[in-house]
Amino acid sequence: MMINIQEDKLVSAHDAEEFLRFLNSGDEALQQEATTLLTREAHLLDIQAYRAWLEHCVDSEVKYQIISRELRSASERRYQLNETMNIFNENYEQLEIRVAHQLDPQNWGNSPKVRFTRFITNIQAAMDENEDLLHIRSNLIVHRARRGNQVDVFYATREDKWKRGEDGARKLVQRLIDYPERTFQTHNVMIFL
Repeated sequence: MMINIQEDKLVSAHDAEEFLRFLNSGDEALQQEATTLLTREAHLLDIQAYRAWLEHCVDSEVKYQIISRELRSASERRYQLNETMNIFNENYEQLEIRVAHQLDPQNWGNSPKVRFTRFITNIQAAMDENEDLLHIRSNLIVHRARRGNQVDVFYATREDKWKRGEDGARKLVQRLIDYPERTFQTHNVMIFL
C-alpha cells in the first residue's frame, strides 16, 4: 500500500513515510515490547516517580521535543514559514532541571498534590533498518486534576525511538510529541507527555 502525497495533499511526506514504516512491521513480540515499555513509563509518570523515570526510561542522550503544527488553511499561507513550532526542545540536563522543579517543596503547583491518569492508544512498533532503534508511534491522553475544579486534558501523538543499552534495557533516545493545539487551553504545561 502506498500513499501518493501528490494526490492526498493533506498527507505530509513525513506522515506517509511513518505510515509505511509501521505498515510493514507485523512482529507481535515487538508490539508487545513497545506496549510494555510505554505502560511502565506511563505508570512511573502517573505516580510522579520522576527520578525513577529519568533513571530507568530516559537515555542520557535524549532529545525531547513538543511541537505544534501550523493550523492555517492553505489560502491563508502567504509566506513560506516553518510548519512546526517548538514548545519544548530539551535534552537530558533540561529534563533533570524540570524534574528538580517538580520535586522542590517550594513548588506551589504541587500543593495540593496533582493527580495524573494517562491513556496510551494506537501503539505501533517497528525496528530501525540497523536493528538498533525501536520506533514507537502512539496516541496519548493525559488527564491532570488538582483540587476539585482544576482539570486539564492533553491530547498528543508521540513518535519515539528507544535504544537497547549495554544492560539490555531499552531507554528513550528521542521523543517527538505532536501537540494538536497552537494555543494551550490548560493552566500550564508543567507536565511530561
